[in-house]
Amino acid sequence: MDLDAPMLRVDRLTVRFGGVTALEEVSFAVETGSVCGLIGPNGAGKTTLFDCVSRLTRPQQGRIEVDGRDLLALPAHRVADLGIARTFQHLGVYGSLTVRENVMLGGHHAARTGFGAAALRPPRVGRQERSLRRRADEVLERVGLTRLAARPAAGLPYGTLKRVELARALGAAPRLLLLDEPASGLSHGEVDELAAVIAGLRGDGDLTVLLVEHHMGLVMRMSDKVVVLDFGRRIAEGTPAAVREDPKVIQAYLGVPA
Repeated sequence: MDLDAPMLRVDRLTVRFGGVTALEEVSFAVETGSVCGLIGPNGAGKTTLFDCVSRLTRPQQGRIEVDGRDLLALPAHRVADLGIARTFQHLGVYGSLTVRENVMLGGHHAARTGFGAAALRPPRVGRQERSLRRRADEVLERVGLTRLAARPAAGLPYGTLKRVELARALGAAPRLLLLDEPASGLSHGEVDELAAVIAGLRGDGDLTVLLVEHHMGLVMRMSDKVVVLDFGRRIAEGTPAAVREDPKVIQAYLGVPA
């Protein structure tokens, strides 16, 4: 591991689906402990890039390094072992499980006990379950959901379920957290609550966040750096203030005054 390497480095990443180029030689880096916003119009390639980092899509060209390690050289099922977790734009919360149980699912990748051993309930299985429960309760406290820990997820408000999904990703104790439009569908007040949660997460010095979001207020408020994609290409990169004033970004995404 290169101690001077950024947490995430994307180098000349190219993805094609048939005759359509979703990403074309996209390169950028995200420093450890920072929040990087990834923005662009619909179809710009943001989710495709997320899918490459979480190994749901394999690029035709390029390299992805996480903490100095070649991500594409590892089997897809090893992604969580590198400390990568993500949320999805569309909720995947299990309504029949309690809020706590949903969050505990996020940490199960670290449990090494096989199915057969778990069926026999050896002592280490009980220890793992207690550890997962403690971790889940810690995460729920951080996102303000402790009072709902024992409630079934079914029937909870949409904004609350968004926080449950965030908590589940945090249950894996990630070092690189990929947030895919976490503010989508939230009210103004819920966006403010989400911003407060993300700000609280920044107290973890080694937690790095890559944020895809259309809510520009949230992106500009929370990000140390913003990367802008358009038609699969990186057209700008810099501080929120610099990106906001970039003519290419204004034309492609933010819009010009009437």
